[in-house]
Amino acid sequence: MVKNIPKGNFNTVAFPIINTAKNEVGREIVANIVALGAMVALTGVVSKESAEKAVLARVPEAFMELNKKAFSMGYDKAIAAKA
Repeated sequence: MVKNIPKGNFNTVAFPIINTAKNEVGREIVANIVALGAMVALTGVVSKESAEKAVLARVPEAFMELNKKAFSMGYDKAIAAKA
């Protein structure tokens, strides 16, 4: 977690990405997908569906559900933390 939040005219949203991946998704290795889900939720640059489709197009079949869960968890937690 970032300990020194920079000063500036912007909003910050915080939640434990690595902890979420490890303890809620079940694998720490998908922390990057949790973070990606959060970025999609917070920026709105691409739709949730498009981003999820892009992620799932790049992962092996055996890891589809894990990555889908990680992406959704990051997306949902970012929305909750923003509220």
